[in-house]
Amino acid sequence: MEKIANLSELERVLDYPYDAPDYAYLIKNGLVFDLDPDYDFASRIAVLSVGSNRAPVQLNRKFGGSAELAVTPVRVHDCDVVHVANLAPYGAVPCSAFPCPGTHIDLNIAWLTPAQLAVMHQTESVGEAYNWVEWDLTRIQQKFNSPLDRLFGYAAIAGAFGNSGQGPFGLQRIPAENRQFAVRTQRQIQSIIYHRYCKEQVSLESWIHKLQSDQTLRDEVASGLLSDAVLPSVMPWQPAVL
Repeated sequence: MEKIANLSELERVLDYPYDAPDYAYLIKNGLVFDLDPDYDFASRIAVLSVGSNRAPVQLNRKFGGSAELAVTPVRVHDCDVVHVANLAPYGAVPCSAFPCPGTHIDLNIAWLTPAQLAVMHQTESVGEAYNWVEWDLTRIQQKFNSPLDRLFGYAAIAGAFGNSGQGPFGLQRIPAENRQFAVRTQRQIQSIIYHRYCKEQVSLESWIHKLQSDQTLRDEVASGLLSDAVLPSVMPWQPAVL
């Protein structure tokens, strides 16, 4: 059992996508437990967690301290997780799965109730920042015995962070085998944005605080990032109907 920590507003950005267990776990009443092998997944919807949704701290933030949900580990084949050409409302550069033959990534599945899924759709800004998709199960290798008949997820609309043709960039915090994209931390990506768009003599941290508080500035930066985004092709998912 482990208590879920709280993050400062700056940590929410620079620590993204946060630490996540590599084993099956249960969130309940603000605590993290090992998941019972006999857990009842009935009426739960399987949603692939690619970025911060892998982490107890983010799930607890989204669903509240009284929420219960199970999370199980999976390996995704022929994909990486990359920084996205966009900014979250709290200032982090989000991420998304991106096809990459030969690369294998370790992620997890959040098993959501219909009510929790509605909350997740809202936090993922479906139709604006992300599309709701269904994964090709042949790409998914389960590491926990759960009844996986369908797997849903979110795919970024904006595409990958391009940085004038240098991207995509994989996430340093996401475990991967045979990674082919260059890897960057959130701080490194934020630093690229800072040097590209900040016109004032302020620190990176002060710039991030300004991004968090100024929606007009965030929108301007996001528009610039979109101008050289890298779009995927031959995706292992399709538009979802649930």
